[in-house]
Amino acid sequence: MSTYVLNTIAFKKDLDNGVSQSRLVEKVKQLGFDAIEIRNEFLNGSKNERLAIAKEAQQLGLEVFYSVNDVLVTGDHLNNKALDYVTEMKELNSSHLKLNIGSLSDISKEELLKGLAAILDGQFEIAVENNQTLADSSLAITKKFFEIIQDAGIKDIHYCFDIANWIWLDTDVDQAADDLKQFTTYLHLKNAVRDQGELKTVPLEDGDLNWRALIKKFPFAHDFGLEYAGNAETIANELGLVKEATK
Repeated sequence: MSTYVLNTIAFKKDLDNGVSQSRLVEKVKQLGFDAIEIRNEFLNGSKNERLAIAKEAQQLGLEVFYSVNDVLVTGDHLNNKALDYVTEMKELNSSHLKLNIGSLSDISKEELLKGLAAILDGQFEIAVENNQTLADSSLAITKKFFEIIQDAGIKDIHYCFDIANWIWLDTDVDQAADDLKQFTTYLHLKNAVRDQGELKTVPLEDGDLNWRALIKKFPFAHDFGLEYAGNAETIANELGLVKEATK
C-alpha cells in the first residue's frame, strides 16, 4: 500500500517567517496526504514542539516522517548526534528517520556496522538520501554503503531516491535508478530546470525530468513524497497525478 507524503518545504514562506511546523499539520491533511515530513532545520529545538506535532498528527490520522539535514557518517565514526535524532524522531511519534550518508572514506566496515547496531532497535527505519553534494551522496558512495548493509543482512535501512538531486551531482538519473532501485522504498519527487545558468527546484510538471517514467523504475517504492515549495493548488493537483502514476 502506498503512502503519500508532503515535505514541509512546501510551505517555505511560512517556515521562513517562523511558523511552527505544528501549525502545518492540518494543512497537509487538508491537501489529501497520508503523512507529513518534518524538517529538523525548521524546528525550534524544543521537545514541546515535537510533542505538539506528534499530537496534532495523531489526532488527524497523519503519519510522521522525520527529515534530518545531517549525515549518518562523519569521519571515522557514526555521527555523534545519531542517537539524539532517533530520540527526536520517537518524540514525533515517528518510525521514519531520514539522513544523508556522508563520506565513507575514513570509516571501516566494522566501525560502521558497530555504530548502526548501537542505534537500530527494530522499532524504526532509517532512509538515507542523496542530497546535492557529491561528498555525501555520490552514486559510488551510495552503492558502497548498500553493499555493506546488504552483506550484513540489515533490514531496517533503505534508500530515499530524490529524482531531481542527481542533476546537481551531474549524474545520470536513469543510471542511478538502475543501480539503486533494489534498495529504494521512498521516492522524493520534485523537478528541476536551469534558469540563467542556475539549477532550481520546480514542481513535477514544470521541469525537465520525465518523472512518470522514473517512478516506474522502482518496483519496491511505496512511499512517495512531494518536496518543493509551491502553492496549495499545484501541490493538490500534483498529488493526484502522482497517485495516478503509482496505481
